[in-house]
Parts: sequence; C-alpha cells; structure tokens
Amino acid sequence: MQKRVLTLATIGSFFSAAALAGGLSFMELDANGDGVISKDEAAGSATLAPLFTEADRNADGNLDKDEFAALVEPAEEAAPAGK
Repeated sequence: MQKRVLTLATIGSFFSAAALAGGLSFMELDANGDGVISKDEAAGSATLAPLFTEADRNADGNLDKDEFAALVEPAEEAAPAGK
C-alpha cells in the first residue's frame, strides 16, 4: 500500500509540474514583464495557483525565476526517459 501511495504522489507531482513547464513558461506567466510572477499573475494558471504559496519560498508574494525553476525541475527529473 505504501508503495502505491508513493507512486500516485509521484505521478501527481509529475503531471502538475509538467503542466507548468509544458503549458506556460515563466515569461508567459510574467504578464507584465517585471521578472517575477505575482500571485495575481499565477491566478491565471489553474496548475500554478494552488502551488503558489508553497513555491514562494521567501514569502515575498512573488515567484522569481529560481522559485519557479525549483517547482518545475524536480518533476522534470522524475519524468520517464524519452518523455
């Protein structure tokens, strides 16, 4: 049972980050081009919006490129080879 739960959690995080990476890029989400994604800008992404508070590691109300990359990269590393 524990293995199954871990697998489902891994798959769930993969699809969430894959949607971020494949659907909208940092530049597309940063609608005003100020170099950060605000909570209002993130609200336009059904995938990013619920992850915003956790991803905002310095709690400044914005995601910088490093915070966005930290959210996306772990799932990309977990992706099956060739996908």
